[in-house]
Amino acid sequence: MDFVSTKLIFSLIALLALLGYWVFNFIIIYHLARFGVGTQPKKFAVVFLLGSVALFFISVVFLSNLDINSLKNQFEKLDNSAFNFVYQK
Repeated sequence: MDFVSTKLIFSLIALLALLGYWVFNFIIIYHLARFGVGTQPKKFAVVFLLGSVALFFISVVFLSNLDINSLKNQFEKLDNSAFNFVYQK
């Protein structure tokens, strides 16, 4: 099972979250620009778009420096911790 690695799974989850984020932003911007009366909703849509693009690029910069092996070790520690109430090992 070398094809299904931790990095691939994490990348797919990140891509799905990215797709959901952009669809959500498109829906908000489209509805503000299409159904808004006057220029105020359109200005708000532009500000929202610029803010979402800025947050997207900030998150890309932070996630590009993420060490996946360290994250995997932290999840294993969390799984072995006392906060695991699902079943006893």
